[in-house]
Amino acid sequence: MKAFDYYGKYHFIPKTIEMLLEFETKLSKSGYSLDRELGLIMVKEDIRYMSTPPDVIPFARAGVDGIHYGFLTDFGSVEDLEQAFIVCVSPMDFGDEVWLVAKNIRDFLRVVYSENSILYNHFSDVDSYVRYIENKPREEPDEKKRYVMEKWKETFSLEPIDDMPQYVRDLHTHRKQAIAVSTLNRLGVVQISPVQQHERFDFESADVGDIEMVRSFFSRVSLESKFAFIRDAQAKHCFEDAELRAFVRKELHSIGLVDEARRLELSYT
Repeated sequence: MKAFDYYGKYHFIPKTIEMLLEFETKLSKSGYSLDRELGLIMVKEDIRYMSTPPDVIPFARAGVDGIHYGFLTDFGSVEDLEQAFIVCVSPMDFGDEVWLVAKNIRDFLRVVYSENSILYNHFSDVDSYVRYIENKPREEPDEKKRYVMEKWKETFSLEPIDDMPQYVRDLHTHRKQAIAVSTLNRLGVVQISPVQQHERFDFESADVGDIEMVRSFFSRVSLESKFAFIRDAQAKHCFEDAELRAFVRKELHSIGLVDEARRLELSYT
């Protein structure tokens, strides 16, 4: 299936997304709802908030508080979206709007089936998550939810995640090993260029509103450092400054990241 326009350079949507759309349609025709039963709504347009990273392609939403899920393309460096990390963007979780939820889309489906608290809540560490699920009231799914859950498992041939805390530990370890530059939102930036020396912009002492200072920073640092600046500036809501946003959009254009430049502006319109 051809990609929706907002998938940009990814000319075809992942097979798993195609299957999810078909699954949602079949459920609806049978009187069931992916939204009501699993809290998931597939999207066919670029739902985007100020906290949605420009290298995230949304594919579903939760239906509450603007929460949505998307492929982390790592500034277009991911070749196959089926293998991209999946993030949750929660605009109302001020200061913690973005976090990892799965290693890839297939694992995302397993998380939905197994224990989905991380799809709605940001946990500062695994221990916090463990405490949460230990104290979480046990809910017995009703008949409709049980039916949809089993169809979900059967349709996608899913193996449940037996130990979700360990999965979350492994998820963060895997991501940490992949990143070259850390960022405020903990997504980090993966190594893309041959350059190994990276620098973080000092948002505490430097004036991000001084475009010449930002321009000087961009002129001397690695590609990864520029991407880290973008992650940090967004986390600190600096892109509400139209001049800064225009500068970064131009920089993204200059390195061929046209999709990311468009998405950055879309998040603020």
